[in-house]
Amino acid sequence: MNTTARKQSADHNDLRHWLRSGTADLHTSVDACFSDGLGTPHAYARYLVGMHRFAADYEIVVGIAPRFSFWLSDDLRTLRLTPLPPSGIRGLLADPDERLGWEYVMAGSSLGARHLLRGAQALGHAEEHGARFLGRHALGSEWRNVLDRLAARAASPTRPAALLQGARDAFGLVKSCFERSFDALPGPPQEPAV
Repeated sequence: MNTTARKQSADHNDLRHWLRSGTADLHTSVDACFSDGLGTPHAYARYLVGMHRFAADYEIVVGIAPRFSFWLSDDLRTLRLTPLPPSGIRGLLADPDERLGWEYVMAGSSLGARHLLRGAQALGHAEEHGARFLGRHALGSEWRNVLDRLAARAASPTRPAALLQGARDAFGLVKSCFERSFDALPGPPQEPAV
């Protein structure tokens, strides 16, 4: 690897680590929503409902055609789940760094999708039956694309505040969507203790 390639890789990793560090608190709180994974049909339903709402809003914010929300809509339909309505009005973000922050969060979720897919499959779901989103998202190239764009962005001598703000806003919305899915699908009543 030549010196220029090594420097670009180091810069990209520095920017990625800076984003990871700057969002660690929110990332941890999102992960805590499903700390036991998707091991029950109820947990999986909550995940799908919350993720669908985030995906629909995400696609508006970054200005892309509905793809993630389409896959999730298919999963919701298959499992007869009702989507969450929007909470507020979202529009396209003008700042490309802020949009990249949002893309960092969605693309990064493809790494977790690989693990979550195993949980959905253990519940009997396959891509053609209730796990379309996880199956396709886990195999997507979005993460590599975001890493390449971060590498290109790392050439700037500054750490763009809008990039971090976009990622923090996206994580905040994911958490809010999952919390709303818990409200929409309250847990089953507890069995009485014997």
